Amino acid sequence: MSSNETKNPDDIICGCTGTSKEKIKQLIQSGKSDIEAITSATGATTGCGSCDVIIVNYIKQQKEPPSS
Repeated sequence: MSSNETKNPDDIICGCTGTSKEKIKQLIQSGKSDIEAITSATGATTGCGSCDVIIVNYIKQQKEPPSS
């Protein structure tokens, strides 16, 4: 299993590259917090492109402080 694959298919954000939510979360935590950095690191959005909005929204979600 590669570093982009997970056991739960619902955790995959980019089906073309197999990029998971966890991989994107790790990249955000390491300072790659925009779509260009995520794309550069994973190749996500470079296939069919249908995941770009999902990734942008996930980035926003990860940046938001937890609700109390």
